[in-house]
Amino acid sequence: MDGTRLPRERPRAPRVGRFTYDVGTQTWKWDDEVFRIHGMEPGAIEPTTQYVLECKHPSDRDRVAEVLRKATTTGEPFSACFRINAADGVERRVVLVCEGGVCDAEAELPVAQLDGYYIDLTEDFAQAASDEATEAVAASAEHRATIEQAKGSLMLAYGLDADQAFAMLRWWSRNKNMKVRDIADHLTQVSSAGDLSDSTLRRSVDNLLHDASPPGPG
Repeated sequence: MDGTRLPRERPRAPRVGRFTYDVGTQTWKWDDEVFRIHGMEPGAIEPTTQYVLECKHPSDRDRVAEVLRKATTTGEPFSACFRINAADGVERRVVLVCEGGVCDAEAELPVAQLDGYYIDLTEDFAQAASDEATEAVAASAEHRATIEQAKGSLMLAYGLDADQAFAMLRWWSRNKNMKVRDIADHLTQVSSAGDLSDSTLRRSVDNLLHDASPPGPG
């Protein structure tokens, strides 16, 4: 067996991991969780931008490439939801959240480094589509308006669609050990305090997500 790949029967890895992207060298530093999200043993390869794009689902590849190109030009925070064809043969749904770029006035490139984290939403997408998840939402009909408002905030802040936003709420709920409706209520309280037409919401949600993500790699 190829020692760089995780056996498919291995228990589920942690669901969030940090990255650092060196724009000049086109290389990435991944923590152990990002390797596992990509279906590999930690340290199995030295990730490059070429590899990061090659393992994307073909239908998502060009869109992710354009998002990265823009980020390395502007240094602005971004997020992208896409599918990974992982090395262990599993297709995973992932959100890549970039917290912003590090600029170097003496460097040739406007942005020297990007930092952020991966969130693996594969299980949450599956559960959101299950009868159990449907029944759970139906049983909480009185909270549906709050959940829909929270989904809207995530859609606006991170450019997600409705299904992606709900999967992210479920992921967040699991990490914080809170009910989806309680997470939604907290998120709507935060979002209502900011101007939804500018970057205030994005920064507010980033602050809430930050404590659910680990320290940076390396």
